[in-house]
Amino acid sequence: MDLRDFILEHENDDTASLVLHRERWPEIDLALAAQCIASRRKLRFKVPEWYALPSVICPLSLSAEQCSSSATAAYKAGLASGAGAKRIADLTGGLGVDSWQFSKQADAVLYNEMNPLLVDAARGNLKALGCSNVEFSSLQIGAENLPALLEGFRPDLVFIDPARRGEGGRKVFLPEECTPDVLTLQDIILDRGIWMLVKLSPMADISLLLRKFHCVKELHIVEAGGECKELLLLMEAGFDAEPEMVVTVADTADGPRSLRFHPSEEKDAAPLFIASAPEAGQLLFEPGAALSKSGAFNLISKLGKLQKCGPNAHLYCGHSHTAALDPFGKFFEILAVEPFGKASMKDYAKRWPDAEISARALPVSSDNLRVKMKLKGGGDVHIFALGCSCGRLLIATSRLTRAPR
Repeated sequence: MDLRDFILEHENDDTASLVLHRERWPEIDLALAAQCIASRRKLRFKVPEWYALPSVICPLSLSAEQCSSSATAAYKAGLASGAGAKRIADLTGGLGVDSWQFSKQADAVLYNEMNPLLVDAARGNLKALGCSNVEFSSLQIGAENLPALLEGFRPDLVFIDPARRGEGGRKVFLPEECTPDVLTLQDIILDRGIWMLVKLSPMADISLLLRKFHCVKELHIVEAGGECKELLLLMEAGFDAEPEMVVTVADTADGPRSLRFHPSEEKDAAPLFIASAPEAGQLLFEPGAALSKSGAFNLISKLGKLQKCGPNAHLYCGHSHTAALDPFGKFFEILAVEPFGKASMKDYAKRWPDAEISARALPVSSDNLRVKMKLKGGGDVHIFALGCSCGRLLIATSRLTRAPR
């Protein structure tokens, strides 16, 4: 039995138990097999094309955890194609998912990764996936050797997804703390007229990034699986105008859906606040992860013809459903509205014991309210407790799954 056969035969087994009984399979590297099994479990829904191919080997489960999904990798490849890139250098190749998608769009791809174990795996995996236009290298990229690499491969676009782990595995969010230091490398790349695409932590501060990086043409905020997964900076040499913000949900049934605006549009937009408490039958809109990350809280009112519940609640009310906002958040139908207090909490808990609950702009957490109201969760009703421009309210809603007639 070889390694691949062992992985497939035992992919549903407990990996700790397999390692503990390694004497049963002396011909198998059990540590590597356990890593591969754990990786395949992570890739099953994240990159199903890789999971479906038995010959794909993923030697580090952390790499499988951190790699792009099929949808987000394809999105980055689309950005590269839109920039006219025919030769793409992926300087932080990792498991190779991004290079795989780049290879579908470009004439040539350079996959670089400083971990030799990942380079060997990527070489075999990408070949098994039918990628014949990928070159491989294992340099530790820095200011001293990057110029020679660029001169040798001559890319149109360089992609960097720096490692966001510091000493002892500590997560870091500042770009200068990542490896490699993309702030130092940006001048080397952009001064040569090469496009640059940088993936950064979704926890990073957007305004800080726009101050530290230059030539940013577009900043993409990418959501998948209901979570904000990536911040992408697309940088064009010589670009010095206002960058465009692009909010994208990458994994809708119809493919990626994007909403574009400039920061000045958000700054100039005047939100319309509710003058009185909303009523049953009205709609409530809750922005999704990417739209919330973008900070376009004033533009939402304008785009959806919705009234903002309050300056800090980030919930919106209206009478009409706006289909254009569907991918970027959730619409709810309001069932009941009461002043927030002991009486309404007791009433709602009795009427909807299986409700979910969210607290907004109140000095109490969602978890505390859930415990206090003894809500079980899992039902179709969602209760919003919020402080808004007309007082503190308790609003019971149900998710709107289709536009009302």
